[in-house]
Amino acid sequence: MSWPLVKISEFCKTGSGGTPSRKVPEYFEGEIPWVKSGDLREKIVTEATEFISDLAVQKSSAKMVPQGAVLLAMYGATVGRMAMLGIDAATNQAVCSIVPDPMKAHPKYVYYALQAKVPVFLRNAVGGAQPNISQGMIKDTEIPLPPLAEQKRIAAILDKADGIRRKRQQAIQLADDFLRSVFLDLFGDPVTNPKGWEVKPLRELVSQKLQNGAYYPKGMYSDSGTEMVHMGDAFYDYVQRGSLKRVDASPADQEKYRLTAGDLLISRRSLNYEGAAKPSLIPQSDEPLLFESSLIRVTPCFKQLSLKFLYAYLAHPQVKTHKVRPFVTGATIKGISQKNLESVEVYVPPVEKQNEFVAIFERIEQLKESISTSTTGLNTLSASLSQKAFSGQL
Repeated sequence: MSWPLVKISEFCKTGSGGTPSRKVPEYFEGEIPWVKSGDLREKIVTEATEFISDLAVQKSSAKMVPQGAVLLAMYGATVGRMAMLGIDAATNQAVCSIVPDPMKAHPKYVYYALQAKVPVFLRNAVGGAQPNISQGMIKDTEIPLPPLAEQKRIAAILDKADGIRRKRQQAIQLADDFLRSVFLDLFGDPVTNPKGWEVKPLRELVSQKLQNGAYYPKGMYSDSGTEMVHMGDAFYDYVQRGSLKRVDASPADQEKYRLTAGDLLISRRSLNYEGAAKPSLIPQSDEPLLFESSLIRVTPCFKQLSLKFLYAYLAHPQVKTHKVRPFVTGATIKGISQKNLESVEVYVPPVEKQNEFVAIFERIEQLKESISTSTTGLNTLSASLSQKAFSGQL
């Protein structure tokens, strides 16, 4: 069965909010949740990180949006992120609010239909480092619009699949939380160092000098070259291999910029503090791997530091806040230089104690891999369900 394709503008009201002037303190002394794009973390938004007053709504473009609206981040680090509003709230200008006509469309159906369009939005977004999804693009988007009863049936099916997927993600988060708890139990707080471990700058704990990656012009990339890690590939515990860009590198560069499973990659640049100096591990492989200029290679001296201990240390929120962030510089683009990274202090428990932690780390890794494998299958199923749902085959 095929359903008519209808533009969002024909059955939804869309809008974006605004930011009240921070020069007027009274605007931020109210109880109205003010949702920003960074608040779109969960499927349903029920709280905000800032609040504004009735006066702010009256005097600025931060207008009220009703519960049940679909929200989409139009630009910034969270561009393309979506959520539904579980409360009445105001939003800032980076959030597009989409309010369906209740006589024509079910909010959850619209949410899932637009979520399926996010890859298209991102491909067509304007801008370079800061892609921008325009309101006009959202308004002109067409989605299939079956009868309301059918919309509700489809949304209920997709809800079940999404619920299972989110439980898998929560299980991975619990595993990470458990590992962090084990780290603190074995080694103590990395900032206060209550167990009195020796503390050294990172430069004294590596087996070779820190190395920035290589830069290659566009013409040197090819389908048959060597895989190369770029900044966008280093946002995971491990670099995800198999679909990385490839570059035609000289034998000298192959040697100079080579990565192994004994190396740690540190991101040099990011649009936010969380991304700057983020560590990533390298999976074991016989295939060569290189890294580009926005990354730094760190090779720990294994007589002093276990690789996975160092990864867990540098990824720890307290370390990032108190030990690493003071060395991060920049306004729009946050970054850490090789010299500054070398100065980051690391506490150094006995290697035997580190290895005790690594054994637990690796067991947790196996558990997470098992969960991720099942989640990948579930994501494939969800994508198939979504495709069928919006083509009238579900």
